[in-house]
Amino acid sequence: ELLELLPKLGFAIGARAIKVDDRLVDKIGFAIEHWRHEQELQQRNQAIKEVHLGDKGEKINKREVVVKVPKQIIVREFAEKLQMPVTRVIAELMKNGILSSLNDRIDYDTASIIGEDLGFTIERLNEEEQETSHQEATNIKLKELLATKNEDLESRPPVVVVMGHVDHGKTKLLDAIRETHVMESESGGITQHIGAYQVKTKDRLITFLDTPGHEAFKAMRSRGSQIADVAIIVVAADDGLQPQTLEVLELVQKENVPFVVAINKIDKDSADPDRVKQQLAELNLVPEEWGGKVICVPISAKAKTGINELLDMVLLVADLKNFQANVAGPAVGTIIEAKVDKAEGPVATVLVQSGTLRVGDWIVVGKVAGKIKTLKNYLAQPIKEATPSMPVRILGLKQIPQVGDILEATADERRYREALKQIDKISRPQEAGVVSTTTTEESGEKVYLQLILKTDVLGSQEAIAGVLEGFQNPQAGFKLVRKGLGNITEGDVLDAASGGALIIAYRVVVSPVIKNLASEKGVDIVEGDVIYHVFDIARNRLQEKLPSETIATQLGSLKVLAIFKTEKHTMVLGGKVILGRVKMPCKVKLLRDKEVITYGEVLELQSGKQVMTEVVEGQEAGLKIKIDPIIQVGDILEFYQEEVKRIEIKLNN
Repeated sequence: ELLELLPKLGFAIGARAIKVDDRLVDKIGFAIEHWRHEQELQQRNQAIKEVHLGDKGEKINKREVVVKVPKQIIVREFAEKLQMPVTRVIAELMKNGILSSLNDRIDYDTASIIGEDLGFTIERLNEEEQETSHQEATNIKLKELLATKNEDLESRPPVVVVMGHVDHGKTKLLDAIRETHVMESESGGITQHIGAYQVKTKDRLITFLDTPGHEAFKAMRSRGSQIADVAIIVVAADDGLQPQTLEVLELVQKENVPFVVAINKIDKDSADPDRVKQQLAELNLVPEEWGGKVICVPISAKAKTGINELLDMVLLVADLKNFQANVAGPAVGTIIEAKVDKAEGPVATVLVQSGTLRVGDWIVVGKVAGKIKTLKNYLAQPIKEATPSMPVRILGLKQIPQVGDILEATADERRYREALKQIDKISRPQEAGVVSTTTTEESGEKVYLQLILKTDVLGSQEAIAGVLEGFQNPQAGFKLVRKGLGNITEGDVLDAASGGALIIAYRVVVSPVIKNLASEKGVDIVEGDVIYHVFDIARNRLQEKLPSETIATQLGSLKVLAIFKTEKHTMVLGGKVILGRVKMPCKVKLLRDKEVITYGEVLELQSGKQVMTEVVEGQEAGLKIKIDPIIQVGDILEFYQEEVKRIEIKLNN
């Protein structure tokens, strides 16, 4: 070890030397002692988070400018995010040997290097943020595809989304409308993925989307509001407006979706519909009976009362808005669910929004393509075609599409082939101007809990992955080494064993054979069918891997004016407090020419020959300090208090 260290310290000692000149012994000893001291200072600085005082004595935290970018970004857009001239960014790219124009793409690693050179901290967009950015672009494209001449339009059924807080009765309401019992099959009484149904009332069709209420499905609820014509917001009369109720109210207003408030559970003794109306009025959503414009319908999904009145209000809103679509053209729709079926392969549920979708049509969905072999309605019955506002399951795609992607259909195979070329161009990993480098998620001492996620449907997978991958903490994070659909396999267990990963099995089967194999390999499998139980376990497992955090908060500074006594491990000195205060108990940092020399601890504090617990700025003080006896007159002592905190992990989406 000494032979390896000496050259680093500047001593020309050969790797095979067995002796050293005795005149170098003292120099080597001093150099090693200094090196060890530097190592200790460095380790301490890495282990302790410091909170400093500003010039006026207030606490401040140094904050870096953080810019978030996706996996790939156009140079011009990157410059806009940095709020810098694009020429400055291009010049910085050239310094790093990268020739790019303002319309070329660079990858995340390149953007990170360039951004840091320009004084920014670059972070990658998490899955939810990337989805939001993608969804905005998708919405623009969808509006363009749905734009058509007025004379080509025909009336279509309204698409209604049912939204609200957990356990306020959304699925019970759909049960009452469809006279089915979906909720009994839902885990914990919570809808776990989007369902789409059609009902007939007064010889008119209404399409219903049922969206999950749990907070992890925020992105799915957002999709629901973007493709719906009318929203029914369910509020329990005994519980009032809750956080997710406020969230969906914000969503529907943001998307300009007309809505009807269904005040549910009016049959309960604790029901107070007027309280709900008052809460709405406080949000400037005044009910109609109070002179406003918000339609409120009291219902009981359990007793099936008020349901017809609610449907009448939905049809009234639909008549006022006069929802129309082009029935004759090629179909355009949005994917609302996708999964892999053992017998049928990739299956997607699409809501047709324009045109007519037929068996035999060539379709392109995002980066996935295929030919429709089978169409099935919401009752799983085979049909030959689907018109606007109809939800249908499609078979024939080569891969699973992304939920929220746009479906475009054509009967012309040549146009389909042209679309495939565009997909290939978009999906190509190396484009002109794209710089590709190896990406790693490891960062310093950051702790990761590796996960293998298997779910029943794609929507649930996206929601769970979005929360886990979107978790932000400088010390810890989740790393999804694999995510997929279907049951846990032997390969999943072996991969988890080799990588030390935790397997999450969400609403999928774990056979006894797989459980035995996992036990043999020391692999933990978390089975769950209620999403927040899964999150609790994942959070606890990551919490166990985290060390505690030490926070050093600066109290003040003192300038050394006199040295009174020096002993082997202590010094007694006097000085003047020039910033903040000295407060017992506290620790001390020795600064000389703004460089940290060593650390110590204040044993005693005096002022005017009296023992004190605190001395403030402008006063003189005497101190007894446990420290290396190297303090000199003119040195600056910085005082701080340390607090050890256990890092708390919260999964917020």
